[in-house]
Amino acid sequence: MKKGISPLIATVLLIAFTITVATILSLWLTSFTTTTSESVEQEALKQLECSRGGISLSNLVYNSSTYHLSGRIENNRWIPLGDISLQIVYTNFSTHKINLCLVGNSVVPCTSSNLTIKPREIYFFNVSISSNYDIIRVNTNCSAYGIYDEVRASEVL
Repeated sequence: MKKGISPLIATVLLIAFTITVATILSLWLTSFTTTTSESVEQEALKQLECSRGGISLSNLVYNSSTYHLSGRIENNRWIPLGDISLQIVYTNFSTHKINLCLVGNSVVPCTSSNLTIKPREIYFFNVSISSNYDIIRVNTNCSAYGIYDEVRASEVL
């Protein structure tokens, strides 16, 4: 005679298994949505803050005999902007990033940017770049949100 599991016990085990799986999924989904909504909230707050920022490049002059580019960077809006760097895009589409640091009253190239520009502050820079540049862009900690400025080679004196 073959004995099997009674239908009542099988039903109870099936219900218990279903409740366990539903509980695990519910806990995971709650954790996932909480983490996702916090991340989205932080991103939205950063984007809102950055929308109050603005940066501009001006007075760019390139000296072809010394291969030096000089110019002016201005924070022209309402919040401090940090991680200031120049990105040089060359005619062959390669790029070169030049981090900028404040040493005394001078802005100089460095390995890791420490330059923060307060609202309405202006800094002047002088960096060495190759002559085959096409675009000069100033990037900030808000560049991902459209807070940058760029100038084409044809606009540089």
